[in-house]
Amino acid sequence: MPAIYGILVSLYFIACVGIWYFKQWGVQLFLISFFAKILFFIFTNQLGFSFYLGNSISIISIIILLKFYIKMNKNL
Repeated sequence: MPAIYGILVSLYFIACVGIWYFKQWGVQLFLISFFAKILFFIFTNQLGFSFYLGNSISIISIIILLKFYIKMNKNL
């Protein structure tokens, strides 16, 4: 399980780098890592307060990112 969680954290970091450079692939990778992290936490039964707080912050971030998605660069 630690290896899977490490992969999810690294995907999340790479997505943040893509968002920092205002790339569309960063938003796409952020969405993929968000849903993968939710599934990981559900399967490992880690549904505490931090799970709901972190997901609510991520959902707010996703809403903001989707507003600017069209203006982002499509190229790598």
